[in-house]
Amino acid sequence: MAASSVVSREDIRSWAPDSPKLHLLRKGIEGMQALSEQSLMDERGYQYMAGVHGGFGNTPYCQHSSANFVTWHRPYLLDFELKLRAQIAKVADQATADEWRLPYWKWDDPEVAGIPDAFTAETYDDAGTERPNPLLSQPYLLPYPISDTDPPYDATWRDPRPIQELRDLRETVERALGEPAFFDFTGDLEQAHNGVHRWARGFMLSLRSSFDPIFWCHHCNVDRQFWDWQTNAGDQASIPLAVRNFECLPFRFTDIRAAAFFDTRALGYTYAIERQLVVPDEAAAGDGGRLLSFPAPPARFDRVRVNFHGVTYPELTTTVVLSEDDVALAEHTILGHGRCPGGEGHCDPDQQTGRALRPAHHRAPFDFFVDVTKHFQGGGPVQILMRLVDADDRPLPSDTISFDNATLTFR
Repeated sequence: MAASSVVSREDIRSWAPDSPKLHLLRKGIEGMQALSEQSLMDERGYQYMAGVHGGFGNTPYCQHSSANFVTWHRPYLLDFELKLRAQIAKVADQATADEWRLPYWKWDDPEVAGIPDAFTAETYDDAGTERPNPLLSQPYLLPYPISDTDPPYDATWRDPRPIQELRDLRETVERALGEPAFFDFTGDLEQAHNGVHRWARGFMLSLRSSFDPIFWCHHCNVDRQFWDWQTNAGDQASIPLAVRNFECLPFRFTDIRAAAFFDTRALGYTYAIERQLVVPDEAAAGDGGRLLSFPAPPARFDRVRVNFHGVTYPELTTTVVLSEDDVALAEHTILGHGRCPGGEGHCDPDQQTGRALRPAHHRAPFDFFVDVTKHFQGGGPVQILMRLVDADDRPLPSDTISFDNATLTFR
């Protein structure tokens, strides 16, 4: 299931009302709903994809109160995203669709103000024509009641509870993200997730929640939290074999075992980091280091990390030393994989096949982060000096390692 490119899923609140990405999300959902209006059982349609969650009135496919909670919902979101992108390709082009990813709603942000504006606007501008906003509500066309007690509904709706109840869920998320054991993590996270459904009310209160367009961005945020756990505190060895081998039905990927979906980069996506990188063009310091410039941090944070993405593996053991205003922040050592053992040109690509006799290191490219919380100064815009040294603390050239980008993360 290898993907040709890895694109970040982004916070939908960062998309302006006239954002092309937001426009494509709306057009994609409209396209999927149009397929459902032709045939309810068209697997590409919105009604079918939403119906998968509740099992079309029978035994639900969705995994709740189960160790498979986060691992089943990941391929569900991926399947939905791919079908959205197929519709987006019809109104844009294939290259644009290939680079589009489902956004998340960061409801665990301490400053969350409620449901994002993208989901509450009555209408949107479609090339000069005012159209109903498909993110506000979607039809409910399946011939099954959403519960035994509620009257029948023909469209989704919401009735949010007080905002403080939503903000209070952050504490549970933070506790979940700090749990190294998978069972403890997923148990706490599902409770926070359930709280969002309870807070939004309406269709979000039942297994028919997937018909509400906000469901997809809500669960995208849950997937982001799973990714966060995998990347940071999580002990992935604690994920039981039964969870790894669980077959995620009814999806039709080549391998539908949950473990096939653990690596998001192999699926073609990662998650955007707050305070995205601003790296000057090889801004050089006097000692040959690089100066990384970032926007001002948020007012409140508990942890600060510098993240490096798409790093090339060095031949020599290299230590990355970070400092801010001449104050040492932290360092990170990468064990080198050694120089090419052959003579000159041994590791160059073969002229006929284009393959190198000695392939690139198996860890290249890779990501790493450095926690700089202890000595981080913050304040205004941030400039962090990055220097590279060898095992004897001798300076190394700044191109000893290269990376696609760097980000500064606050939690």
